[in-house]
Amino acid sequence: MEIEGLAGRGRRLAAVCVDALLVPLLTILLIMVTDVVEDAEDFADNWWMLHVLLLAIAAYLLLNGVTLWRYGQTLGKRLMGIAVVQAADSPTGEVAPAPFWRLVLVRAWFFPLLFVLIPPYVLLPILDQVFIFGRQRRCLHDWLCGTMVARIKQ
Repeated sequence: MEIEGLAGRGRRLAAVCVDALLVPLLTILLIMVTDVVEDAEDFADNWWMLHVLLLAIAAYLLLNGVTLWRYGQTLGKRLMGIAVVQAADSPTGEVAPAPFWRLVLVRAWFFPLLFVLIPPYVLLPILDQVFIFGRQRRCLHDWLCGTMVARIKQ
C-alpha cells in the first residue's frame, strides 16, 4: 500500500461520522432482531449490557471487518481515501497494512469499552481525540495499537 501522507483531520472526522452513523444503526437493528431488550424483565439484571456490547462489536465487525482486514479501512475511511497502517517510517512511501489482530482485537474492542465500561463516559473519548492535534495526528487508540491513518494513493 502506497501512501501520500498523513490523513487530514477533516478526512478522519468525515470517516468517523460515516462510521458513527452506520455502526449504531446496525447495532440497533441487531438488538431489535435478537430481542435482547424486548421486555421490562430484560432490564432486571445487568446482563443486557453485555449483550448490547457484544452486538455492537458484531455490528462493527460485520460492517468493517472485511474492509479492515483486506484494506485497513472502515467504510467511512474507504469513502475518504484513507487507511489504517502500521506506524513506521518509510522513505519510499510504502507502508505495511496494520496486522488484523491489532485492527480487530485492539481497535474493535477499544470503542465499545470506551463508552460502556469506563466512567465518566465523556472524558476518555475526549482524551482519545485530543491526541489527534499532535504532530503525528494519531489518536490515543492509534498509539495503543501502533497504527496511524494515512491518505492512500488510489
